[in-house]
Amino acid sequence: MSPDYKRPTLKDIAAQANLSIAAVSMALKNHPSLPAKTKDRVKKIAEELKYAPDPDLSALAAHRNRLRVHNNFSVIGFISNWKRPSEWTRLSSVQEVMEGAKNRAIELGYTLQHFSASEDAANPKRFSQILKTRGIRGIILAPFENHKDELDLDWSAFSVVTIEKPERYPFFHHVLPNQYADYLLCWEKLRQRGYTRVGLVVRSDLSDRWSHQWEAAHQYAQSQMEGKLDTIPILNLDETDQTETIRSWLLRYQPQAVISRCEGFFEAAAAEGIKVPDDVGYVSLNVSDDQPGVSGIYQHRRTMGATAVDVLNSLLQRNQRGPLDVSIGTQVVGFWRKGFSLPPISEELISNSNTSKIE
Repeated sequence: MSPDYKRPTLKDIAAQANLSIAAVSMALKNHPSLPAKTKDRVKKIAEELKYAPDPDLSALAAHRNRLRVHNNFSVIGFISNWKRPSEWTRLSSVQEVMEGAKNRAIELGYTLQHFSASEDAANPKRFSQILKTRGIRGIILAPFENHKDELDLDWSAFSVVTIEKPERYPFFHHVLPNQYADYLLCWEKLRQRGYTRVGLVVRSDLSDRWSHQWEAAHQYAQSQMEGKLDTIPILNLDETDQTETIRSWLLRYQPQAVISRCEGFFEAAAAEGIKVPDDVGYVSLNVSDDQPGVSGIYQHRRTMGATAVDVLNSLLQRNQRGPLDVSIGTQVVGFWRKGFSLPPISEELISNSNTSKIE
């Protein structure tokens, strides 16, 4: 770059556009108060001048913004649609997401407020109006009770980021666990401890929510094992008696270890006289919402909440509202949490597995 080069500034754009510097800044940030033609004209001039924000000044401005004491906080709406919100908010994973989001929001000068679509509004139109009346421009959509649910808000009025990825709303930026990588991490820990005969038990609705990534990873992990495996059919659980179904499956296939994302496994094992981990190893795909102290994946839900606020803040700064032409997803890889339920496999368990008869 020539030593005589002078970086184009907002002042240069303003002079050519015959606008104030403040108006140019607002136009480049897509401020809704300006006409679309004005914003397009300013952006075209900026492109012709090869304007780009000075990264050092941008960093300084961001630093000052974080230090500034805000008298009037902007509110981020954390929106859920669960029919029984009090039960949902008791889940540890939910509390972790909200805690991470709340702490990051405060750091950036916002407050976070939870709204329940099932309790706070009689209909979507009124719910949208409630949010607008309270000055909310940014929304974090919590995981829906059913990932196929719909929430018919006036999306054009809000910047939106979703936790997980609702099926009906693929056009928003989203933050979600890397379920495939997490599952392969489970298998890595199982192989290190000597387990080869492993079963998978998952709720069908959760499996569908994650596009069957667990089953795909399970099949792949088994294909990488040396020698011929005596594989165990994957158990997908519906809404019927899950405990009895798990109990029958355990009795028939007698796995050395089970990877699970369901309720009722420990109850089913106890009913069959099977002890964890003496008789079967156990790995949880979400230790936050499982039995205390189990081995398995911790999904960094606090980080997911904080990341959602970071992404939402960037949308708000650019005044990007409504459905996006290109949605971007951030996958958070989980962490292995060592617990009591997966010790190194015992010789007795190997012997029992080798001699078991599969009906």
